[in-house]
Amino acid sequence: MGYLQPSIIAALLLATGMVAANPEEHVVWTAPSAQKVFRDEPPPSENKPVLRLSAARGEREAAQVVIRPASDVQLVSARVTDLRTSDGQWLGAHTVTLYSVAYIRLPAHNRDYPDPLPPLQTPQSLKANQNQPLWVSIEVPRDAVPGLYRGSLELRLSDNRRMTVPIELRVWSFEMPVTPSTRTAFGLWGDGIARLHGASPDGLAYRRLLARYWEHLVSRRISPYSIPVDIFSRQAGRYLGDPRLTSFVIPYSDSEEELRRTVEHLRRNGWLEKGYFYVVDEPITREQYDRLIEVCSRIKRVDPSLKIVSPYYRNPDFDREKTPFDLLTGHINIWCPNTAFFHPLAIRKRQEAGEEAWWYVCCGPGKPFANFFVDMDGVAHRILFWQQKMFGVQGLLYWNTVWWHPASTQDPWDDIATVKDINPNVYGDGSLMYPGKRVGVDGPVTSIRLELICDGLEDYEYLNLYEKRFGHEETLKLIKELTQSLTEFVAHPQRLESVRERIATALDAKPIRR
Repeated sequence: MGYLQPSIIAALLLATGMVAANPEEHVVWTAPSAQKVFRDEPPPSENKPVLRLSAARGEREAAQVVIRPASDVQLVSARVTDLRTSDGQWLGAHTVTLYSVAYIRLPAHNRDYPDPLPPLQTPQSLKANQNQPLWVSIEVPRDAVPGLYRGSLELRLSDNRRMTVPIELRVWSFEMPVTPSTRTAFGLWGDGIARLHGASPDGLAYRRLLARYWEHLVSRRISPYSIPVDIFSRQAGRYLGDPRLTSFVIPYSDSEEELRRTVEHLRRNGWLEKGYFYVVDEPITREQYDRLIEVCSRIKRVDPSLKIVSPYYRNPDFDREKTPFDLLTGHINIWCPNTAFFHPLAIRKRQEAGEEAWWYVCCGPGKPFANFFVDMDGVAHRILFWQQKMFGVQGLLYWNTVWWHPASTQDPWDDIATVKDINPNVYGDGSLMYPGKRVGVDGPVTSIRLELICDGLEDYEYLNLYEKRFGHEETLKLIKELTQSLTEFVAHPQRLESVRERIATALDAKPIRR
């Protein structure tokens, strides 16, 4: 055997994870999507930089490649090759999108947190001994042939160094349903989009922007409250007839004549089933309850089967002995408590009566509950959908995704404390996207939180398919490996990925018959 130079030996040992990285060498490592990678955290002591992913056909899946340069340098280019199987099947590089993880300062923590995901633009400056994650997102076509696909991510730096990260993608034989199995209702409203893109709220440019934001959510299995055009317009069918849409708010009027006209229009076009009324939010006072009951009575005179939701988070303040169930049974038929005010037995009773059960999060609850705050662990954004399956909840409501009101924040890129009037240390509430103008995007920039919500909705589909094949009790056993209650769940992304992989393997071996 020939003599190996010490530098070559060190490189071989580093490649096997047996020694720490040379401080003079650039380091590349990989991390799951649900791991929030901070700029100053050290790379793992044992890490072979292989990006391993698995996904169903029609699923979006992501992981991270983290570059930690030893000196200031530029990422000159990042290129993904086509992905191929050993028997010649292939997925084009166009199915892969690269994003650069950006950071937002959170004053309460005196630390920068990863959240925005602008599209990767090169050259990009990298600072010495600071992590820069790249978010690698693969969208598997519905007609993809199942199998193990291999390719690579090729990185070139300004110091002429090149790094290659192998990619392995397992495509399962089962498919994501086009229409989500759980309802979502996420707000997409406010003047922030127009203001931060420099568009007139009455102009064509704004309407096009709104359509891009709407599509961004729907492509991630999320249904916005409203479509970006009037429901009576000729373009309405494009949105209301979209099979990816599970719900929308029906415009309300105190005029019964106007209500009947709206309802009949939706029924005639086959869109009514997705619609619901949402008029009174979080009733507390007697006046709010009286108004809600009045509205419900008017809607039910038009059609008693119409859906009505009114989120709530506490008992009424005018009679603490009464609950929303005491006052609203027979009026609303979509029950939507805050997760911290969720009563499983009472909700189950209403479901047995043929009514729906949703829940919601907003500026509360905080830890130890799951929510969508920037300073929560990544698993907290995703586990809510496992809990939703565990408790048999049928939908999730979230009040807004673009709450960029100047009274709280001039721009979420600079200040993500979006509800200062409620709590100045709550970060990202009602804001799951970023306005793209700052980074040259004529539309939304996604976030780690939004992508993990999408992952959670896809997890829900895995659980739904597993339940159909193996039964409710077996599904609960798997869920309880990760979460035992609304305040008890694992924080480790690898644990979640492991359970998800077991579900996928079982489904792949025994696909669902349709």
